Amino acid sequence: MFKMYDGIKKKKTMTKFLIVTGPEHSGKTTTMGMIYKKLLLSAKDSYLADVNDIEIPTDDSLMVNGIPQDFIAHLNIKGKKVAMISAGDIAQYVKEYVEDYLDKQVDYIICCIRTVNRKGSARRVLYSDFVNYPKEEFWTVYSDDKEQMFHVKENIVNQIVSKIV
Repeated sequence: MFKMYDGIKKKKTMTKFLIVTGPEHSGKTTTMGMIYKKLLLSAKDSYLADVNDIEIPTDDSLMVNGIPQDFIAHLNIKGKKVAMISAGDIAQYVKEYVEDYLDKQVDYIICCIRTVNRKGSARRVLYSDFVNYPKEEFWTVYSDDKEQMFHVKENIVNQIVSKIV
């Protein structure tokens, strides 16, 4: 997990949420994987795990049989603590991981949520339970063309990465 800085008093930070949003099967997890890989290039240290918090190698493809896999990650980038939660379809995961990362005083939480705002949804949890934190949403882009599926997401990936790096 994040290394604590012995002897240095850390100021309390206001965590900012950067949210990848879109309907079901729109490429949110794929977009998150692309963001992770790009942020990893600037990271001093990092941790990557599946949604059960079982560590996986940081160079994992995050794909199984061509299907993007949900993950959690945290990275230290130029002194900023960045947490990532790709499992945005499951409100319980979002709530638990967000609470844990807020306790660790991360600077950014990048997470996925579906566009649907109904009772028990991850969107409702994020906007109701964590109302006092600044949030910025980025709509993912989808392409049926397998050759374009990554290319169409590059603009969103670059926008989010530029907010941190």
